[in-house]
Amino acid sequence: MTIRTLTLAALTALATACSAPQSTDPAAPRVDLAGRWASACNPNGSGQYIQLRFAMTRADWSLDYVTYADAACATPFVTAHIEGPYEVTAPSSVAGASEATFRFTRKTLRAHGAAAAGFLSSAQGCGRAFAADADVDISAEGCAGLGQRPVSACGQDYDLVSLDGDSLRFGQRPGDNDMCTPARRPTALSPLAMQRQR
Repeated sequence: MTIRTLTLAALTALATACSAPQSTDPAAPRVDLAGRWASACNPNGSGQYIQLRFAMTRADWSLDYVTYADAACATPFVTAHIEGPYEVTAPSSVAGASEATFRFTRKTLRAHGAAAAGFLSSAQGCGRAFAADADVDISAEGCAGLGQRPVSACGQDYDLVSLDGDSLRFGQRPGDNDMCTPARRPTALSPLAMQRQR
């Protein structure tokens, strides 16, 4: 069971184009990401399943990256929650995409049950105490086992977004999950699509 995959896949989700706060650059794309978006229930490659759920306004975004113990995504194991402001800043050289910056103001983890709390409390998880069914703020310390850096060490993701009707895609995240600088912005879109929720 690899919870690092949780973060890598979860963060695979940060990129889209829809009415974000508009840049002052006149060449910046006018896209509107406002709404609720969710992925399908997908295997994460370690025997668990994930679903990504985004809530976007014109200025702010939040993500719930939920790892499940079952293929129906009915039994949650861990929820990673990330939120902050975002901005769609420029057209991308990637066809159909725009560049966007997603800033982090808060990151939390919730262990759903004792087994998940035990994992997150272990050295393979975050190496600090977690209780079942309680949100723990990891903004300051991060969580190495999930590939989550402290906000002070990486305060944003430089990403891509692409909106096609009711389907939203972000950039393909690198294996080391590092999109902290403009040079680390993805150069391709992720195959994982978010669908607009009605």
